[in-house]
Amino acid sequence: MTRLRGTLSVCIDAFPAWTRPLALAFVVYALSFGMRMLEYPAWQNPEYMLDGEYLLATHDAYHWIAGAEGFEFGAGHPMSELVRLAAAFTGTTPAAVGFWLPPVMASLVAVGVFGWAAALGGVEAGVCAGVLASLAPGFLARTLLGYCDTDLVTLLFPLLMGLGPAFWMARFMFTPLQVARRLLARRTGTSDVVPDAVAVMMTSRGEADDDWHGGALSPRWLALLAGSGLVGSWGAEWHSLFPYLIRYDVVLLFGCICVFGRPGMRRALLVGGLAYTLPMLVGAWGLLFALALGWGLHRADARFMAFVRGRALPVAGWCAVAVLLFDPDVFRMFLNSIAGYVKRSGDPSPGAGGDDPLVYPSVAQSIIEVQDLSLSEVLSYFHPWLWVALAGLGGFVPLLLARPAAFFLLPLGVLSFLSVKLGGRMVMFGAPVLALGFALPMVWGVQRVLRHDLRTGWVRLALSAVLLVIVATPFVDLLPAMTQGPIINKRHAEALRHIRTATPEDSMVWIWWDWGYSAHHFAHRRTIADGASHGGPSLYVPAAVFSTANPRFAWQLIRYTAERGGIPGSVFEGMGGAQAQELVHRLGIEKMTFADAPRQYLVVSYDMLRLGFWITNFGTWDFLSREGKGYAISSIPQQLSYSLDTGEVQVQGNTTGVLASTIDVFDEGQLERRDYIVRQGGSGNAIADYAARQRNIESRRNIHFLFNKVTGEKLVLDDRLYNTVMVQLLLCSPDDTRFAPYFKLIYDNVYARVYEVR
Repeated sequence: MTRLRGTLSVCIDAFPAWTRPLALAFVVYALSFGMRMLEYPAWQNPEYMLDGEYLLATHDAYHWIAGAEGFEFGAGHPMSELVRLAAAFTGTTPAAVGFWLPPVMASLVAVGVFGWAAALGGVEAGVCAGVLASLAPGFLARTLLGYCDTDLVTLLFPLLMGLGPAFWMARFMFTPLQVARRLLARRTGTSDVVPDAVAVMMTSRGEADDDWHGGALSPRWLALLAGSGLVGSWGAEWHSLFPYLIRYDVVLLFGCICVFGRPGMRRALLVGGLAYTLPMLVGAWGLLFALALGWGLHRADARFMAFVRGRALPVAGWCAVAVLLFDPDVFRMFLNSIAGYVKRSGDPSPGAGGDDPLVYPSVAQSIIEVQDLSLSEVLSYFHPWLWVALAGLGGFVPLLLARPAAFFLLPLGVLSFLSVKLGGRMVMFGAPVLALGFALPMVWGVQRVLRHDLRTGWVRLALSAVLLVIVATPFVDLLPAMTQGPIINKRHAEALRHIRTATPEDSMVWIWWDWGYSAHHFAHRRTIADGASHGGPSLYVPAAVFSTANPRFAWQLIRYTAERGGIPGSVFEGMGGAQAQELVHRLGIEKMTFADAPRQYLVVSYDMLRLGFWITNFGTWDFLSREGKGYAISSIPQQLSYSLDTGEVQVQGNTTGVLASTIDVFDEGQLERRDYIVRQGGSGNAIADYAARQRNIESRRNIHFLFNKVTGEKLVLDDRLYNTVMVQLLLCSPDDTRFAPYFKLIYDNVYARVYEVR
């Protein structure tokens, strides 16, 4: 065995040292990607595909897909460009890329966390930490198959932008514990027993001890620092979070240099820090500084070297950095972002003020990812087992004490716990923090109890592998169960695709904002609202159309908006609350005339019904009382049986049921309807018929059942929701006299309909 171990060591040592962590990084990526593929069998459902193309799992994915196709304002965004280039490279469609890109990109987070483990001194433990972070439920839920959104890079970029400085700091700075011991030694008057580990490492790697900067400004370090800075700068183009993280990282690096920098090297470290901070703050212009610094050091010109060694460069450079940090626009954006996460009952219109401000309903309360989480829920989003999450949280504290670079990750952990106030979308940021806090101390701790001859890299790797097998066990069942399928029904997508070929290019599509981006992709038409325009008037105006039971009001509000350029904000522009409410009243009772405008199309779908409460809550908004009333809808999980003859619905196994007012059964290519109120009577005796009708109404619950035979879904609606435009236009005959004067049916596949607004 000893001879075999020696032979393996000789073979491994024949490869360059950098190949071993590279091979482990590949293993980490493969493990993460392979685990994520456990979800794929759940997508083998014909309902999840349209013409051989998988439907996507999040609304925002269709924004980037449409942008990759060159449509609407997503075009040119880095995310859309990534999808476009990937589609061109693979020879497939942007939608196909949108389905497969999440596991490909999200698995890079595992590699990023592995890199952080290496920077913190635990490369072998990084195998466990990397895979564990990539599979954290909070991150996994936002990066499953079909979840093609900026979350794929929102976590990756913060890891990469701090990774270069982390390696640099580990090489040229003391740890907090070392600094504390040095301070204690000075206070007690004892000799400094802390070895200058940095100098020892530099000497062992052949770097000149007489070099004034100790190798901290060597070309490879400058390149690594500048590259990390450029990642941060580029990240600001992807997401509004990065300007804040950039400023934190800049301040942190400056503080670490001042506190943990090795005596005699702080000035050189401050100069090196500029090679990181300037590219991060000003992009390519800052890169010029790093290039000039590297070129000057290479030439070793006497005057340049004197300038770099002096005080002027670090003082002037960091003063410039301070000026760049305090950007009023960034702080204004920060305040607006915080306001966006606060749950409000209403959104004041721009310029609202005076005694009668115009206040719209707020969408924030209805968005799941903005809803608050409890502390126990936050911990469950790190790992299904509570003890793993708690161990990771506790283990990160000694990492902060042992490695100052770990402070770069601290804001990610803070953001995750702010989910208790700012909503669940923040929880994914804590995954790397807790994964590193769990794996590194665990591997180090177990190794310390082993014999000295077992404290090797191979043993640490084995410990990491065993640990990973243990903590990855629950994900085998969890991953398939997390699949929610596509965000849009197959037949809904077919209806939107029909619009693309059956309508003028300048037409406007009235659809609920959740599917605005889907319409951009399938229909290539402008929508009245979408994932970026769903606040204030863009929320209320379409909601009012869908929520009303008055077809004339819906028609006139659409035409009134179209006459004003199809911009919801122009409908009530310059009005106070009373004036806006008066206009709403007039649109419902007065017959108005309108100028010609681009054609308008209204889409109703079965998908919308599930959001019936929120749509009506926004659409019934009263500008005077500043509140709306959401109508009732419920999804019934129990098995139900029903009789189309009598209208009785009962839970299977029960002997009694309820008498419904209506039953509507959705099936492939067929809608079967029963109205048990309208069809009563017919004896020829008006008085007897009226009495029978009243007895029938009194015996029935004022509720309406919808059965979906394709999905097995069962919905029950109250009378108010059932009579809204969005429900009745989906169910009624195209010749229904209530709607025919205002809306013309141009497409119907039972589950979705498209109407032309007359």
